Amino acid sequence: MALEDVPRRLIEFLDKYKTYFVIGHKEPDGDCLGSQLVMASFLGRRGKEAFLFSAGPFDRKEIRHHEGRFAKRIPPELKDIPAGVIVLDCAALERIGDLAQDIGGREIAVIDHHPSGDPFFGDIRYLVTSAPCVTLLVQKIIEACGGEPTREEAHLIFSGFSTDTGFFRHLENEAEDVLRMLSRLAGKGITPKRIYRETHGSYSRESRAFIADALKTMEIFHGGRLIFVHELLEHARRFQGEHRQTDTVYQLLLATEGCEALAFIREEAEGKTAVSLRSQDAIDVGRICRDFGGGGHKNAAGFTTPLPFAEIRAALIEYFKKTFAPIQAGNQPKKENP
Repeated sequence: MALEDVPRRLIEFLDKYKTYFVIGHKEPDGDCLGSQLVMASFLGRRGKEAFLFSAGPFDRKEIRHHEGRFAKRIPPELKDIPAGVIVLDCAALERIGDLAQDIGGREIAVIDHHPSGDPFFGDIRYLVTSAPCVTLLVQKIIEACGGEPTREEAHLIFSGFSTDTGFFRHLENEAEDVLRMLSRLAGKGITPKRIYRETHGSYSRESRAFIADALKTMEIFHGGRLIFVHELLEHARRFQGEHRQTDTVYQLLLATEGCEALAFIREEAEGKTAVSLRSQDAIDVGRICRDFGGGGHKNAAGFTTPLPFAEIRAALIEYFKKTFAPIQAGNQPKKENP
């Protein structure tokens, strides 16, 4: 399945202004920051001025060294100049934090791959839900404009792809087109081995302790189809930033025999509870999270709730019971007519 072509309006938009504000979502990951850095680099090569903005925080080890290149708010001296706004890896105004207060009245292009978001956010929208990451969408934009990524840009694109796909694990029907695009990045001298070491290696000893603690909290529901793990506030304070290797916990638990979905429930300060859901093919956790006020992909999503840990735990157990029921019924053998 080929990724959708770049809209002509977006290509025209990238020619329209001399200055662009390039914005990503709160709590950025490698795909978000990578797509911002590549877009800013590409605009700079075209004679444009691009400013990078992110609300942060820059907790992930693979992106922390880029923090100095981003501002948290648009400064007063830039607020009066004509500039286009490019929002990457999110399609909802609230996901960019306080920067939402700085971009009113400007023309906005939204480039994203999440199925959730605000359908009215952005004047120009390039949303491709079949894309595994946004960095590859930026690569398509560069190529649609008649260019090709530089070696540095290719490195950032591959890194963003790596972090958003679990290093190829989550590719599905779009794999053919995606692998062709990645082969063009490899032609720039980018090697998967080096990218893997940067994005999936050199973790702290504390991060291994975090994984062990998380696995100790494992609970099994609905005949093993649902797994819960949790992190209470005391542990959340102990493990911060790069030490919280939740992706590894997700990978280990989803590989458990019979597991179709998992929930990681985390107590946070100020009476909030954060929930991350992951699933195998059949369960749409993106829909579940939207019902709880959050969002995300079909197999990876999350939300935050004011409900305490015990209440949201009970609510999710009951919700998944209803989710599994029609799937189980659909797998029952049909009775033959007499």
